[in-house]
Amino acid sequence: MVYLHEIIEQERRKMNTLGEALIEQVMPLSEHEELLAISRKVDRLMLQLHLKKHGKSGKHDG
Repeated sequence: MVYLHEIIEQERRKMNTLGEALIEQVMPLSEHEELLAISRKVDRLMLQLHLKKHGKSGKHDG
């Protein structure tokens, strides 16, 4: 079983590799949809990990 922190690290590596390639090509990072999607995924995973560590479900009522 792959743990959440390992998934986060895999996604961060993907993000960093893509970011470095874009920088080498002098492409703006903020305009690259794939990079932004990976970044959002990492953000969601980090939040999930944080909530899991603190015993919260992360679900909102309402």
